[in-house]
Amino acid sequence: MHYIDLQLYYIECGVEFTNTYGDIDEPFYNSMERMYRDVINALNTLSDDSMTQMFYDRLKAIVEDTSDIGWGFHDGLRDTFSELAYRS
Repeated sequence: MHYIDLQLYYIECGVEFTNTYGDIDEPFYNSMERMYRDVINALNTLSDDSMTQMFYDRLKAIVEDTSDIGWGFHDGLRDTFSELAYRS
């Protein structure tokens, strides 16, 4: 659980930084997309809705907060979010 929290914090910081200072580069976004995918995969593997529920709002907010970011970042996160087995 703490590992997932830390992974999400990394992504949230990256999104906040980008929204504050502007677009970075493709490797930066690829790194955050991989981390986001790792979180979704971990939660799906756990098959524990209570664990997923704890992180659902943050996962969704990350996608929403990237709507104006380039490099296909938002689209990649949205697609990955749609793979989450849990639905609120």
